[in-house]
Amino acid sequence: MEMTLEKLFKFDLVNRLEESLVREKSPERLFKFVGTYQQIQSVDQFVNESPSYPGSTDKIVRSEMVSAIGATLAIEGTLLREEEIEESFRKAGLNEKLRRKEREAENSRKVYEFIIGLVREIKEDFAYSEPLIKQLHSYFTQGLNYLGNTPGQYRGDFPATFGYPRRTGLCKTQADIEKGMSLLISWLNKTDSGILSSNIIAKGIMAHYYLTEIHPFGDGNGRVARALEALVLYINGVNSYCFWSLANFWSMHRDEYISHLGNIRNTCDPWDFIIWGMEGYLNEVIRIKELVLKKVKQLMLLDYSRYLVEIGYEADPKSQRRVKISRRLFDVVQLLVRSGKMPLEKFLSSPEIKAMYKAVSPATKSRDFKRMAETGLVRITQETQGNFIEPNYQILERLTYNV
Repeated sequence: MEMTLEKLFKFDLVNRLEESLVREKSPERLFKFVGTYQQIQSVDQFVNESPSYPGSTDKIVRSEMVSAIGATLAIEGTLLREEEIEESFRKAGLNEKLRRKEREAENSRKVYEFIIGLVREIKEDFAYSEPLIKQLHSYFTQGLNYLGNTPGQYRGDFPATFGYPRRTGLCKTQADIEKGMSLLISWLNKTDSGILSSNIIAKGIMAHYYLTEIHPFGDGNGRVARALEALVLYINGVNSYCFWSLANFWSMHRDEYISHLGNIRNTCDPWDFIIWGMEGYLNEVIRIKELVLKKVKQLMLLDYSRYLVEIGYEADPKSQRRVKISRRLFDVVQLLVRSGKMPLEKFLSSPEIKAMYKAVSPATKSRDFKRMAETGLVRITQETQGNFIEPNYQILERLTYNV
């Protein structure tokens, strides 16, 4: 059953899907949906309850924003490395002239910062609106001479083509667009009670689809749709630890992503896109959890190293032997935690290590690194490319506690 303008304007795809799932004799799909969402809630709860302060999460937040910007632009064919995106931010901050793709990256940054600021100042009576969506579009496309596009304004009475393979938009006139966007806003602000229809992740994914299908702007519709999806999630506290979007997942599976959007047009059935998107969200939030855990392990290893300096670890209560390290070794561990795994020779020849061991003999330096390996604070491994050194976070799992 192919999508038509009349069917689109009902904005009832999720409700109809839910009705069909409830009518099914075997509820496997419904169980899969609920199970995936419960997994998301569990991981999300861990992430959101992890203690943090600005200095501990700034790098994660910045990295996620840069990654999301690169991903949402890559879906539309603009390829930028993370260094290029960071350089565009630097140039924009100094009011330097930006190339086209640098302007696209800077505009995307403004969108994400706008969403973060909006959520921070949100009032209880918040409601989605057309001016809000137009504002997202204006930020995305300002300063860019896209053909047939005016920032913050709907396209005129001309047909839009999009997707791969190309398909013609159902909204062929500005009147169609205005009606579709008005109905979309009503749907966004509506509260449902069904298992699917009340689920905020499903709603964010469908908001993404609906705006893409209406295709209200001359250009930048995909970016606005993905930003609207991110806003729906963020405004409901789903990804509140650090703002990020599903753009990374969509970009990594670009062909499948475009295919899913097209399949809804062909079938009026959003199930595959919703469950696939939820599984993608689960993958993304697990990835964020791993970043948070890595930060916790870094802090714990430093705390354990400090403990070995100040008190020492009683490895064997019978012999009353304590494992202790010097302050210099603590500084070495601290440096390695910051740098991460790297070639041993490069680490030993770094300016920081050279300065640390300038006044001591090579034998002392050798004893120090042997001591770190013995206490399990670092791992030195021999690999094909040579010897590598890295912090040994596994030591935290092997410690025993005397009571």
